[in-house]
Amino acid sequence: MNIIDIKEKLKKALTEKRYNHSISVADEAVRLAELYGYDKNKAYLAGLVHDCAKCIPYSEAVNMGCELDRETLACPGVVHAPVGAYVAEYEYGITDTEILDAIRYHTVARENMTLLDKIIYLADITEPYRDFDGVDKLRKLCNENIDLAFCEALRRSVVFNIEKGNIIHPNTLYAWNEMCIKNKQPREENK
Repeated sequence: MNIIDIKEKLKKALTEKRYNHSISVADEAVRLAELYGYDKNKAYLAGLVHDCAKCIPYSEAVNMGCELDRETLACPGVVHAPVGAYVAEYEYGITDTEILDAIRYHTVARENMTLLDKIIYLADITEPYRDFDGVDKLRKLCNENIDLAFCEALRRSVVFNIEKGNIIHPNTLYAWNEMCIKNKQPREENK
């Protein structure tokens, strides 16, 4: 399926607001791809379809045939990501596993995030339609260091979910811990 066909299918599957968000994420993904030396076409496609399952009702999404762990099932707001990878493959004909993984993990992250995973995760949070306290700081970090931006986005996700009394998906915690280990020097007492 070509980009024009994908856009037409998305227009039918998503609300106008969600479709505009998807276009904006795709554009931001291309910008980040250019900044960090990644394939712009893959970034655009992943950004475009990242929310392809967002408007599928929860009761329908959980019965589509893709594997969902108990934590994902307990977080209705993130079910669309793994279901979206499934829909992208079986309804949009996307077979590139890197793109499918970027879609799958754009909400909860994971350990060993690829550059494309980080680009889509961050593009989704920082695209121009987003407006929340701290988004300008994240946008600035995205322009300076994608790993620091990713760490800050993870931190915000963990804090937000704790403050709301929500569960935190284990993948988010694994990603957070990995980035902390990678980006922090050993403490003096551990040397």
